Amino acid sequence: MELGSIVGYEFSGDNNNYSFPTFYYNSNGRKFYFKSMNLELGSVNYVMGERKTGKSLFLRSLTGLEYPEEKPLDRKFLKYDVVYKPEMISPKFNGTFEELIKFRGLGNNSQFIQNLGNLGMNKFINVLVKEFNEEQKQLLSFLLLLSTEGLIYIMDCPSHLISIEKRRKILKIFKDHCEKNDKIGLITEESMDLVKEIFDDTVDTKYFIKKFGENEFFGSNSIE
Repeated sequence: MELGSIVGYEFSGDNNNYSFPTFYYNSNGRKFYFKSMNLELGSVNYVMGERKTGKSLFLRSLTGLEYPEEKPLDRKFLKYDVVYKPEMISPKFNGTFEELIKFRGLGNNSQFIQNLGNLGMNKFINVLVKEFNEEQKQLLSFLLLLSTEGLIYIMDCPSHLISIEKRRKILKIFKDHCEKNDKIGLITEESMDLVKEIFDDTVDTKYFIKKFGENEFFGSNSIE
């Protein structure tokens, strides 16, 4: 997997609150309205929505990789210290998982090794990265996300590619990483029951994306 598979930005904000503006898109007859959002240091947050409601589009907006119809007046979010894992991953590393770990210098990273075992990825240490199945690629990209230095961690987690058992572990690890290291975490999930089970109402921001018209989608901090 290339180093560029995880997108990072090098500038951090100057306070404990990180705000993101409103975004609007009108593409191929589909309209998306994403209201503004504020995140705080040490917070764990999630984006809830069914498949194809625009979760990935919203996350790309937060990273500056997607351009809205009108550019926001306040663009300081483009300089936040963000580490972003996109929805789909295409490994390009020519070697085994063990060789990738050595290449990334992660062999002595105790947290990485612990997470490796918790996700059961240590069983594939001698497998060529390019031969990983879709779930294994997602788990690998998650491990690389958390091993990349940053402040705001954005994880686009495709629920249809990862078993609920593995997603449960991802949410627990993600929550622990953000809380222990005073980071900001933002992760997608489609199962409300799973989110409630892991976060137990301790999640800081609940951002919901809903379909409210034939081809219109609306995102906000309210479930209504």
